[in-house]
Amino acid sequence: MNCQEKGTGNLVPQTASTSVTHKTENSTQGKMDFKDLKFGTNGEDFLKGIGLTANDNASGDFNTSVNYVEFQFPKDKNLNLSLFNNTLQSATDDVSVFYSKNDKKVWCYEMVLQNNPNTDAILSAIEKKTGHKADFSDKKVNTKERPIFLDENGEFKTDHIEETIQVWEDKEAKTTFFTIHTVNLSKKPNENTLKIFALDKTSPKYKEWISYRSLDMFYNK
Repeated sequence: MNCQEKGTGNLVPQTASTSVTHKTENSTQGKMDFKDLKFGTNGEDFLKGIGLTANDNASGDFNTSVNYVEFQFPKDKNLNLSLFNNTLQSATDDVSVFYSKNDKKVWCYEMVLQNNPNTDAILSAIEKKTGHKADFSDKKVNTKERPIFLDENGEFKTDHIEETIQVWEDKEAKTTFFTIHTVNLSKKPNENTLKIFALDKTSPKYKEWISYRSLDMFYNK
């Protein structure tokens, strides 16, 4: 998943991980709620538990220059994926799990949800899971009169766009959730994108990854 971009409007680098409990043999193939993913789970066993293997990786190439595997869930498998009991759209939502090549331990998952009707419910569920309001919250507003976001050509965007960045620390689960919610209010119906980065706070990859995704520009703890 390419979430490394600096921000929805190219203003701030923008770029969502928890590990999963082992499924039993009676588990429905292809069914998975990421609320059940426990960091430190063996990534290959996790995939096997929902009827997938590393060969099903939609990201294609196996990058030999990095020490982790990014498994991008295929969109042609009709998987039943959800987050905190909120359905993910298998045809449009990008979902990836990251695990180390050496010990196979899962340390991150990321999602890019496009016009998912459950966006607000997912954000509320993250807050409920952590048990408190966001540890960090920042909102930016782009208008024709006061543009701050740039398009792919380096020109200022003129649409009314609101972008909210939030970070939650789940101290009990030792998980940090980063979310970037962007809504284009000039489009009818409104267009919205929710990016989620969930990371194992105890993983040696944590600091490296929030820097790589430029998440440390607004939250570096």
